[in-house]
Amino acid sequence: MKQPFSLLSLMALFCSLNANSQSFSKGALLISLSEGSMSTLYTSSYFDGGHEVINKGHIDGTRDPLTLEYGLSSKWGIGLNMGGDILNVDPGKFYNFPTTTGQAKVITSELTIDGHYHYYVTKKADLSMLTSFGPTGVLIKGNDGDRAYQYNACGTIFRVGAQARYYFLRRFGFHGILSAYSANCSSTSHLGNTFGNGYSTNIKGVALEFGFCFRFLGHKISSEESASPLNKS
Repeated sequence: MKQPFSLLSLMALFCSLNANSQSFSKGALLISLSEGSMSTLYTSSYFDGGHEVINKGHIDGTRDPLTLEYGLSSKWGIGLNMGGDILNVDPGKFYNFPTTTGQAKVITSELTIDGHYHYYVTKKADLSMLTSFGPTGVLIKGNDGDRAYQYNACGTIFRVGAQARYYFLRRFGFHGILSAYSANCSSTSHLGNTFGNGYSTNIKGVALEFGFCFRFLGHKISSEESASPLNKS
């Protein structure tokens, strides 16, 4: 009789630990890799004799960021976002630099510090809000026949969004992000540009991306911790 009783006790203990485990917790380290699309309002501007000349257009593109996040508490996390976007623009329209094809690839890069608030966390699901800020850059570089060209500008980006993670395995799952952002870049400090000197670039848009997430470290939340006011804030 003692052996079945011990087995039942172990099973009960295992179930109670799993019941208190959470998909996000203090000390957790999360890695997310995603790919998605975005819709932007692309704007270039420069001053001509004291008058600002502005060119605008709606352009769609793709993005593929890598995100790292560390759990400061059961609700708050801090992280880094690294990645970039790819768009195709008409440099003749936006930078007075016509090309044979009328198209040029724009590559943006960003490195932001992210703040996350996890407002809904269960054993498998994790919903959070995020705010990001950091440096960004715009690069247009290529060849038009025998003519090489380059436009480089740097600035800052601000992003807000919502993120959802769902773990179908203990440490591996899917995630999605819906975000809105605004990036402002200036080319005035860049040497080596063959066109677009004096032009500023502003990109505002909405991005939707999906991918995979992986978690490790962290600890299980006990019933006492989950009831603590500090973990509810």
